[in-house]
Amino acid sequence: MKKLGVLGSTGSVGSQTLEVVKAYREDFELVGILAKRASERLLLQAVELKPKFVSCYEEPSEEWLSKLPEGTTFLKGEEGLVAVIEGSDMVMNAISGTDGILPTYLALQKGKRLLASNKESLICLRDFVRENREKIVPVDSEHNALFQIMLGLKGEEIKKVYLTASGGPFRDKSLEDLKHVSVEDALKHPTWKMGAKITIDSATLMNKGMELIEAINLFDLEVESLDVVIHPQSIVHGIVELIDGSFIFHTSQTDMRIPILYSLYYPERKPFPFERKSLLDLSPITFERVDTEKFRSIPLCKWVALMGGVYPAVLVGADQIAVELFLQGRIGFLDIVNLVEEILSSVSLKDPQSLEDVLSAIDWAYKKGLELLEVVG
Repeated sequence: MKKLGVLGSTGSVGSQTLEVVKAYREDFELVGILAKRASERLLLQAVELKPKFVSCYEEPSEEWLSKLPEGTTFLKGEEGLVAVIEGSDMVMNAISGTDGILPTYLALQKGKRLLASNKESLICLRDFVRENREKIVPVDSEHNALFQIMLGLKGEEIKKVYLTASGGPFRDKSLEDLKHVSVEDALKHPTWKMGAKITIDSATLMNKGMELIEAINLFDLEVESLDVVIHPQSIVHGIVELIDGSFIFHTSQTDMRIPILYSLYYPERKPFPFERKSLLDLSPITFERVDTEKFRSIPLCKWVALMGGVYPAVLVGADQIAVELFLQGRIGFLDIVNLVEEILSSVSLKDPQSLEDVLSAIDWAYKKGLELLEVVG
């Protein structure tokens, strides 16, 4: 019986994790579920799955608490986070954004297997992540794909590693067109249904640039050995080019429950218990170069990876405020990367020596973005 904690259980990855758990219910002891708010969804998850703990960061109503099943204890905030992590053998960290950094740190510090779906923590906790690689199974489709491909390979056999990107809603738009896109346009992702922040990051390809940094930290890769290719069908999730001229692809339908299932059972494989597509359904497969003049986030993130130190944390904070300002209509689409670049060029911070330093650098970058906007305004 696998003792599992699910952090961010009401989000997309968290909810789909629980779908897999329900399909293989006899294999899991659900230690706890955690979300930001005492929502109806969190309550329904608790009622259906009866975890030992249910936790969130706001105070639930008496009525909400009264509906919890017998044997399920409510714990608020960090008390709940610690209890879920300590009671679990493996922890799915599906919390989005910078709120997921502390849970990654605690799970690894306490020696748990981390099913990692929070990119900010994998980017910002670089040295800590590298020291604890053997405890991490990446969940996001791209890194899960590379994880599976590279299990059977030696480092000297690898020539190049490719991450695939759908190209987002603006793959066929010109640079001139991008000056005039609206928030609504940017939120129309052609393949995946995601939250607003990650959807905008996919439109700028900042998401893919950050995934390059993640891959470097997870797989001990050099920046020059990594690249991104546009793959509109989004069914090839990772590619490794070998020194003998061959390529190994990891391909599957666009369903996050596939990498989630793999991460929950690694190193075993289990039958996919949901509707599946045939090989012919996945055709055709095409690839295109990334236009780095249009999508400047890719070379910018490679530069951040080369710089290391405090820069990844600043990148995360800078992108957070830039996307927020775009969603509020206060800056244009192309200004997102411009603002991130300007914040990165303003850095005068020391390299972080602790978790607190990392969080402080993120906060500095966020505030710097607001400061720069006021100066321009």
